[in-house]
Amino acid sequence: MRNMKQKPESYRTRDEVEEIIKENNIDRSEFHEVSKYSYLNILRKFYYTFFDYNRNVRYAEQQEINLSYAWLHFRKDLNQSDTIFLHYNDSDIDSIKSLVSEYSDNMECFCILAEGWVYEGKISAILNVIPEVFMVTDYYIISKKFDWVVVNCEDGECLYRVSLKKTFL
Repeated sequence: MRNMKQKPESYRTRDEVEEIIKENNIDRSEFHEVSKYSYLNILRKFYYTFFDYNRNVRYAEQQEINLSYAWLHFRKDLNQSDTIFLHYNDSDIDSIKSLVSEYSDNMECFCILAEGWVYEGKISAILNVIPEVFMVTDYYIISKKFDWVVVNCEDGECLYRVSLKKTFL
């Protein structure tokens, strides 16, 4: 018998996402995990664009990007929408659509799970997969331009949008 290592718990979420993709016949061109060669760059750009990393003690101590409770460390100079509070079994889909004023089903976005998994694809496919994931805690849907992010906070049972402030010359 081979000595098989137990997968870290975060892999359960990844495995569940993969099962949902397969069960729902989601086209991989519309939703997929990003390449292992690019996910760290996407995580870094997301983190340094939206978060006050000087205040995030977890990051300072670990010298790695940790998105657990990262929503507590958004930069203060960003715009935040009103919060949409969700009740158990509420659909995130319509609420997320209402937060993305430029929404179209073909809009390309990233989706980052608090466990560190990074996905990309059409927002319509993201919204078909992520709300079905039982093990997901917090997640972030980010525009490909990194000018806004929709935050789903499981602890607070809420959604909101954080945007970069527009500056005009």
